[in-house]
Amino acid sequence: MNDNLRCEIPPVVDKRRCTGCGRCVAACSSRLLTLEVDGFRKHARLSAPERCCGCLDCIEACPVGALRCD
Repeated sequence: MNDNLRCEIPPVVDKRRCTGCGRCVAACSSRLLTLEVDGFRKHARLSAPERCCGCLDCIEACPVGALRCD
């Protein structure tokens, strides 16, 4: 967990940028991210945003910048 940076709101997944690699899923210590199938593509989905601790580990793990915390 990144102790210096935190976000007060849960991250948002940009489905168009997400490649479905699963790195954010592996990085989430709370196990709130999953991969969802949409047509012929996979993308990350935050299953319980109210339980997100705001650690930003998922954002740091994403190689394509598909997660953001606005």
